[in-house]
Amino acid sequence: MKHSLIQSDRTLPTLALIALFASLHLSAASKQNPRSASPNPQSAASSKSQQSSASADPLAPLLAQAQDALDRKDFAAAIPLLEKIAAAKPNETMPHFELGFAYSGLNKNPEAITQYRQAIALDPKLAPAHLNLGISLLDSDAAAAAESFRRAVDLLPGQSRPVYLLGEALERSGKRSEAIEQYRAAAALAPKDDAILFALARALLADGQNSAAESGFRQLLSAKPDSAPGQLGLAESLLSQQKTTEAVDVFGDYLQKTPGDSHARFERAAALQDLNRFDDSLHELDQFDKSAAPTADSLKLRGSIYLQQKKWTEADASFQKALAASPADAQLHLWAGQTKMELRDYTAAEKELRRSLELAPDNSDALRELVGVYYLSGQYEKTLSTLDLLAQRETLSPLSWFFRALSCDKLGRKPEAAAAYQKFLELDRGERPDQEFQAQARLTLLLRELGKGSKK
Repeated sequence: MKHSLIQSDRTLPTLALIALFASLHLSAASKQNPRSASPNPQSAASSKSQQSSASADPLAPLLAQAQDALDRKDFAAAIPLLEKIAAAKPNETMPHFELGFAYSGLNKNPEAITQYRQAIALDPKLAPAHLNLGISLLDSDAAAAAESFRRAVDLLPGQSRPVYLLGEALERSGKRSEAIEQYRAAAALAPKDDAILFALARALLADGQNSAAESGFRQLLSAKPDSAPGQLGLAESLLSQQKTTEAVDVFGDYLQKTPGDSHARFERAAALQDLNRFDDSLHELDQFDKSAAPTADSLKLRGSIYLQQKKWTEADASFQKALAASPADAQLHLWAGQTKMELRDYTAAEKELRRSLELAPDNSDALRELVGVYYLSGQYEKTLSTLDLLAQRETLSPLSWFFRALSCDKLGRKPEAAAAYQKFLELDRGERPDQEFQAQARLTLLLRELGKGSKK
């Protein structure tokens, strides 16, 4: 029995706004202090004039205070100072850029967006403003962010970061194929950048390109062997290709680094079950349950393992707890019904199986199990009526014909029993020698009895 894995949807978090903005800001300054330099020639000339006569500039103290506040990341203190400077110099680009940076530091994206747009209106070629605008838009309007990043890519040819960010915006806009193209372009520019390599591999995995994703995660781990996200991605790409044995090992390495990732631990437990390593799977579930109360999924997986181990009492306990948390799970009711039948609690088994059919009317597994419940509990008429329902859905299996033969035999319906025994023997063809021996013996006796009766 296979357990359907819950696929994770993990992405690396976007780089912290403050750190990213700071790096962009520094790059815009061409090794000058970014908060005292101006991005356009006219204001640069004005800056030189200010340097020669700083004491005569009434804004010099404000500039110094604003720069000091930004250096200390005291954005709240910097904003009113920068507002005064922007009001005094409405045609200067840098105060608006700096205001955007400060608002971003306070996570006030709408205000930051306004200021970056004002800076761009004054200097359309200010690449850092396009980048920061894109980052500020990324969560609220990924399509607009992509346009800002496209402009930054044009203004900063050969730089990987704008290309990577364009890929992220496209991916968030639902344009995964275009995003992959950009991630590949960024990786070509920065082949050892782990954030870019991870984004590319993750997007490939989400796109179902599992083999390419595996290669991508391996490339990431080659560049950064201790990358826990890389190990997790590799494990999931292997699992998606049904390379379960290798995936289990990589999950194990990942969990040594990140023992608190309960989702990955559950995935490993399910994979171990698929390999029939039941004790190892149960050990992972024990670790999973230590961090919090058992979930319906962990109880369901635990119960299915006990079911395969034929530990009926333990399986029943797990399924009942799982049903308390997830009462509308048709498969849980089916497995609970199977377990109750093995425990010879036929009334409870019938109840569980009927509930499974109510929740999933098209699933014939519960009907097949009901046949066994009715026969074992001596309800032969119900056994036959349930077999009739099953026959309307599918071709009856040899075992179903055997149950029909036994039930008809118990009810004294000898011609039907003989015909059902004959059908079972024709279909089974040595698969069940014990049942075949029983069927052959009964069929021989019934044919004799029917033959004597026909001569009268």
